Amino acid sequence: MRASAASRRLSLAAGLLGAAASMACSRREPPPLPAAGAPAPAGAPAPAEAAVGGEPSAAVSRIERDGLSIAFELRPIPGAGGRLEARSDATAVFTITDAATGAPARDLSPLAWMTRRAGAPPDDAGCQEKIKSFMAGLISVRPDVDMNASLLWTQNDDNTLSVINSQIAFSRSKLRSLVTLAAGSTSLALHPDGSRLYVTLQNGRGLAVVDTRRSMVEANVPVGADPMRVAVAPDGRTVWVGNDGDGTVSVVDARVAEVLKTLHVGAGHHEIAFSDGGRTAWITSRDAGSVTAVDTGALEPVAEIEIGEGAAAVAASDAAGAVYVANEQRGEIAILDAGRRALSSRVAVKPGVSAVQFEPSGRFAFALNPAKGEVSILDASTGALAHTLAGFASPDAIAFTNAYAYVRNLGENRVSLIELPSLQRPGKLAVIEVQVGQQAPRASKSARSAAPFALLPEGNGAVIASPADKALYYYVEGMMAPMGTLSNYDREPRAALIEDRTLKEVQPGVYATTVRLGEAGAYDVELLLGDRRVAACLEATVAPSGVPVEDRSPGLTVEPLFDGSVELEVAKPVTLRFRATPRAPAPPLEAKEMKVMIFRFPIGFRDVALPRAEPDGAFSVTFTPPEPGRYRFMVEAESRKAPLGALPYVDLHAGSPGAAPAAGGAR
Repeated sequence: MRASAASRRLSLAAGLLGAAASMACSRREPPPLPAAGAPAPAGAPAPAEAAVGGEPSAAVSRIERDGLSIAFELRPIPGAGGRLEARSDATAVFTITDAATGAPARDLSPLAWMTRRAGAPPDDAGCQEKIKSFMAGLISVRPDVDMNASLLWTQNDDNTLSVINSQIAFSRSKLRSLVTLAAGSTSLALHPDGSRLYVTLQNGRGLAVVDTRRSMVEANVPVGADPMRVAVAPDGRTVWVGNDGDGTVSVVDARVAEVLKTLHVGAGHHEIAFSDGGRTAWITSRDAGSVTAVDTGALEPVAEIEIGEGAAAVAASDAAGAVYVANEQRGEIAILDAGRRALSSRVAVKPGVSAVQFEPSGRFAFALNPAKGEVSILDASTGALAHTLAGFASPDAIAFTNAYAYVRNLGENRVSLIELPSLQRPGKLAVIEVQVGQQAPRASKSARSAAPFALLPEGNGAVIASPADKALYYYVEGMMAPMGTLSNYDREPRAALIEDRTLKEVQPGVYATTVRLGEAGAYDVELLLGDRRVAACLEATVAPSGVPVEDRSPGLTVEPLFDGSVELEVAKPVTLRFRATPRAPAPPLEAKEMKVMIFRFPIGFRDVALPRAEPDGAFSVTFTPPEPGRYRFMVEAESRKAPLGALPYVDLHAGSPGAAPAAGGAR
């Protein structure tokens, strides 16, 4: 049995920090950089820009420590106009080599942070203390830039997304933030660079665009009726939203959060897959009986392939040059030739097949049939059914690591792991049953149509959402049971994903990740190499912003004119007054531009009201608490760049009748 790489390196790092006397931080000035065109030492890594993109920075911080040469630099994101300024995104690059030979130092597990320098650079002891505090997960000492975070996002049964920091230890996992959406959500997708999360909303609220760095909604994009499925194109330029209510797909520009085009693709539920390196989108329409192929560059349909009504899922494999469509009603997998954009063959399975997905190599496709309790496996090299596995309890969701297929059993509290290497061997497939949680997912109404597996960045396990238990379970391959449990703070997690912000070895000896820079100034860069027993401090400088950065801050401020600390009384109406001030030179707000949401926190009662204009220029709403508890008061004004969640909220408290003063906190 083995622990995850993240857990291993964190525990090792903590032990190293305990032996602080054996380590030191250094800011020694490096020797001059070699002249342009000078040959690199034998075995030295190639220029990092070949792997991470962008031009090399002139400001490179270098040190030597315990036989290692360590260099750090910030590079502009490719395509960002060469800017490396305050509040911009950048690529953080560590190049680590053997100081004597120049050979790349490979397979390290670096942990790194950046903190804005307030005074003189810290000495060795100060540097070590900062790293210790970061490792301990102290809220009071947070870095400005964390290059180690793997944040867990959960889509909840209410109108929220939870952001959980599970990296330090399960016993100290924390709800880092809670993102409140304008309505309940149906599905979500993460941008390839991790900067944005796209969430389809109910009740006509469209597509929410969530800034993952700030954990806040930055826009709600109007799309078609009843948006359900959302998918981000592989190049990250467009976001595709299937609108089940009007037979359309909205294609959204990911850069400016605006609809580029609305495609009419047919009635019914839509699923979306991409092939040919993302150059073709394949869209199913359950009630139309056809699959539409769309050129993602021109945003024009290039083929419409008849397969019959009942298309429930679609998956594409560039390795196989094929697109597989699961037809639930007909009980078959329709195989499409991706190059010819034509139906190639049909493989009979059983009615009820509702999901299909290719494993990482792209050769084998797994089709799930909850109604029959079966998993069918098709070999794309032959276009035939290779295996049929029975004994599942309504299998409805699947995800893959390189070693296993993870299958959720909707009807039982277990996850079935199908060993992928056994697909290549004769005989029976190896299947491992792992009990997860206390209740079957079916015990929760939030379980269906969910994505319960958040794969670990290390590729050897998953965090598994259990809506019925209101918890998430951490599983590492090789174990017979989950290693730990994460609370979802009394919410049912419908889906989960991991936003990986850790440093990766992008080429030998070069470790990089994308970061969001803070304000201008000098920064200390703290680095810990646990495997080499090395701690070091470097430095970086962030320049003031010389080019205006797109302003995504709200276009107004809200000042509550009531005391949120005064307890309200159940069943007694109270007037809550507030002032909303637009940023100059914008015109004054009108009441019709705003909405006020008040909901029971964390889950329960929710009410949306239109505010009234008051004679003194303020606004007000009347609220009657239905039961004792904690409530949250939030204001939105879409026309002023303030979607729900962008403005600060106010917490309210309601007690039993007779517990609150007559004024109700209003003033």
